[in-house]
Amino acid sequence: MNQNSKPQKNLVMGLVKTYNFEKIKPFLLSLRNTGYEGDICFLVGDLAPETIAGIREFGVDVQAFNELYFQLPLYRNGKWAMKKIYPYHRLVNLYPINRLNYWIVKKLTTGKRGSYRTKAQIASLFVHVMCVRYPLYYLYLSKYGHQYDKIMLTDVRDVIFQRDPFDFEIGDRLCCFFEEEGKTLDVGDANTEWIAQGFGTEALQEIGHCRTSCSGTTIGSRDAILNYLEVMIDRMLALKCHTWGIDQGVHNYILHKGLVPNVKFYNNYQGPILTMHYSEASKLKFNEQGYLVNEDGSTINVLHQYDRQSPEIKSQMTVYQRSECVC
Repeated sequence: MNQNSKPQKNLVMGLVKTYNFEKIKPFLLSLRNTGYEGDICFLVGDLAPETIAGIREFGVDVQAFNELYFQLPLYRNGKWAMKKIYPYHRLVNLYPINRLNYWIVKKLTTGKRGSYRTKAQIASLFVHVMCVRYPLYYLYLSKYGHQYDKIMLTDVRDVIFQRDPFDFEIGDRLCCFFEEEGKTLDVGDANTEWIAQGFGTEALQEIGHCRTSCSGTTIGSRDAILNYLEVMIDRMLALKCHTWGIDQGVHNYILHKGLVPNVKFYNNYQGPILTMHYSEASKLKFNEQGYLVNEDGSTINVLHQYDRQSPEIKSQMTVYQRSECVC
């Protein structure tokens, strides 16, 4: 490829761990049914061979990732089973080890060429599985990112597509998506805990009034996505605790503190993605074809957390029915 030419392909990236194929099928089938012709890459762990085979039938680039663990026998429900233990995930929450780890990372990477690849490699070994996708995304894109114009980082199990996810004006921006109106970082839910745990009560007081942006879907140009991932990795490595879901706390912290440039936020019912966890049925509007639409009547590209809705609402979703979802 001519180095001066602009890549035309887009990329959808997600991480899949432990799911069976039926949980992943609605994502893949609905995405391909939109006519999307770009690439899909899944980072995968703990998947059965038949699940991997099913994913590959959709032309997905499957990249296995490894985690450090050992197995211990566990007696539960009248029988013994092997349970995976991730020791580094636990050790890194012990303050002396946490700070030693951070000191080692700084020593190995400060002023070094390719430091973010090194940071990403280290981070992929010890951050929580909810966070590990970010360094793994970075490692993949540092190799193959030059092939792509626009990139979507996304959850998989609870995402379904009504249109090509890139069918809106993106430019060179990072596009992020708010949850339901009124959901701010200080409302006392898990988001409040993640900001306080990760960055302290002063940070919560400073940005607590800000709207909650969901870290499960992010779209942007290649450069915007890479820059976002670098800031995410930096802040995750500096965390003093690594708890489930804290990646959303980091995501909101770096966005609302202005650590990532050129960010465009979209409200629910006004953009290409609808984040549905808190969506009330009375706010959901369908067109004649059974697609969920925005306030202006435009078809929403992506439905995130659609599985939280009632069976009655899901039965109205044309894309849900076409994807043969068995959730």
